[in-house]
Amino acid sequence: MKRNALISVYDKSSLDKICSVLNKFNIGIISTGATAKKIISLGYKCKEISNLTKFKEILDGRVKTLNPKLHASILFKRNDPEHLKTFEKLKFPIIDFVIVNFYPFIKISNKEITEKKIEMIDIGGPSMIRSASKNFASVTTISDKKFYGSLINELIKNKGVTSLAFRKKMAEENFKLTSNYDLSIFKWFNQKNKKKDIKKNKIKYGENPNQKAYYLSGSKKNLFSSKLNGKDLGYNNILDISEGLDCLKEFTEPTCIIIKHNNPCGVASAKNIKTAYLKAFESDPISAFGGVVLLNRKINLNIAKIINKKFYEVVVAPKFDKLTLEELKLKKRLIIINSSKLTQNNNLNFKSVNSGILYQEFNSFKITKSKLKLVSKKKASNKIMEDMIFAYKVAKHVKSNAIVLAGNKQTLGIGAGQMSRIDSTNIAIMKYKNSFNNKSFVCASDAFFPFTDNIKKLLKLKCNGVIQPGGSINDNKIINYATKLNASLYFVKYRVFKH
Repeated sequence: MKRNALISVYDKSSLDKICSVLNKFNIGIISTGATAKKIISLGYKCKEISNLTKFKEILDGRVKTLNPKLHASILFKRNDPEHLKTFEKLKFPIIDFVIVNFYPFIKISNKEITEKKIEMIDIGGPSMIRSASKNFASVTTISDKKFYGSLINELIKNKGVTSLAFRKKMAEENFKLTSNYDLSIFKWFNQKNKKKDIKKNKIKYGENPNQKAYYLSGSKKNLFSSKLNGKDLGYNNILDISEGLDCLKEFTEPTCIIIKHNNPCGVASAKNIKTAYLKAFESDPISAFGGVVLLNRKINLNIAKIINKKFYEVVVAPKFDKLTLEELKLKKRLIIINSSKLTQNNNLNFKSVNSGILYQEFNSFKITKSKLKLVSKKKASNKIMEDMIFAYKVAKHVKSNAIVLAGNKQTLGIGAGQMSRIDSTNIAIMKYKNSFNNKSFVCASDAFFPFTDNIKKLLKLKCNGVIQPGGSINDNKIINYATKLNASLYFVKYRVFKH
């Protein structure tokens, strides 16, 4: 009897590769509704399962593969005479390959409405995978797209069949997958039914003394429990620490960020954390006064003494030794936070607004060199490109409109929160001229330049490169202007507004 593969997948990418190799070895294809349509559209013959079982899909697709004929075809023992006799009476095709992937239950946010999560609980897929994996002696089962290449190589190597070792290995992977899939569903239900221990921490006041405020946390590892010294945390302290930690997550090398009024005022990366701090402070020493200092490396006694020469509200680091803490604690009111055990669940942002609550996903966009597109003719050096990436990482955490000037992985001027981009550019240039007038720099803008006025001002100075998202109707004018002045202009796909 002709061998067949049952294909029923949620993710229909890469189907062409699978169908091609099955077709090459004369393996028939059986499929479910939407998957069958896709396979046919790719130019391959395909039998719909409902035509073979004589049972149409019902309940909006909830029931389509839960059929005794189908599971009998997958499960019968090929070397058992009684099994063969029973199966032949069904007059159903033999299924020797099962290729399935599940509804993406895990990828649907837990904040989604309950009905949407429930509809992503796959029933038929795991059932078929379990049946086929149980019968690995005869049936090849693929439950993840990442194994498509392995299956193709196995079929080519063995001229259209698979080895027992391969089938057993896939069965092992499949039961691991179904186990984790069911566990994720259990955890979701358990989360819904479990009462969370929400602790309410009273704060002296909010942004201003006339506003009452408090801090809620469902975790024992929070800002309050991580405080090692200092006065009570205030509303503005918490905002600044949170913003700084989000920004700090962009960087892997030793980095220091100084936050003031919810904006980075100085950011620097260096070979060691002491240099990073000194450069971050140098970026804007006036704004740093009374700010929040965040570092992503352990600080020693020497650095603590340097920090204590200035006035800060908060110091945050992942580790402090005994002598360092003793030095910092000389300033009784200085808030010291150990960030090593803080949990950061920034999957969703929400804000109270008129008549409701506004939700959005956390901006998880990570800029890398591969995401830069040269749009002028002059290609930037690797060092300049690294500075542009550094500047764009910072711009992502500066209030819009955001302009960040940087050089040698140090911010040299930041313009934040202005109603017009040219004003932000002017502020960034002003700060740059105050301290770094002779240094070359790059510029990052959190959104496109609407006119050439910004880039004209930048290129009159020592700007070695500009990075911005495209999207303006004046993109070509800006590109032409940069090209005319032999400047390096790069576009990045996503803007990083932050309001």
